[in-house]
Amino acid sequence: MTPPPGWTRMLLAGIGQLLEDAGAGDWNPEGVYTADQTAITLGGLPSAPDLAISLATYGLGQGGDDIEQTDSSVLVQFRVRGGQDPRVADDLADAVFNAVHGLSERRLSTGVFVLLAQRRIVSPHTRDGSGRVERADSYELLCVRPSTYRG
Repeated sequence: MTPPPGWTRMLLAGIGQLLEDAGAGDWNPEGVYTADQTAITLGGLPSAPDLAISLATYGLGQGGDDIEQTDSSVLVQFRVRGGQDPRVADDLADAVFNAVHGLSERRLSTGVFVLLAQRRIVSPHTRDGSGRVERADSYELLCVRPSTYRG
């Protein structure tokens, strides 16, 4: 039996749609992209297209998960790849920043409610095996996350 879509999936899918709406890239829940698109994917960068943004959660933020209230602080990594030119990776990271940093009191298209989003880490450039420039920025999102024993 396949479990129903969980909160983390809904958070990341909502962010994917938010990024597309802001013009940062192309969100396709099925993960199918053409060479001229900027892919927004979950969990890792695809081998193609060259331009891509990958979303992944990787831990708790400073506030953690409140034991009684529905507040949860989650860390989300936005890994961008901009082809051979490092400026393009920076442009993608800037588009993410413009769409996410300072986001507050916003219900995503998937129903997840973000109380506040703040960038916490900007990493240096690296190159993948094909010489394409990557950069990973991390954001802390304070969200409403109801669960069985709280809220």
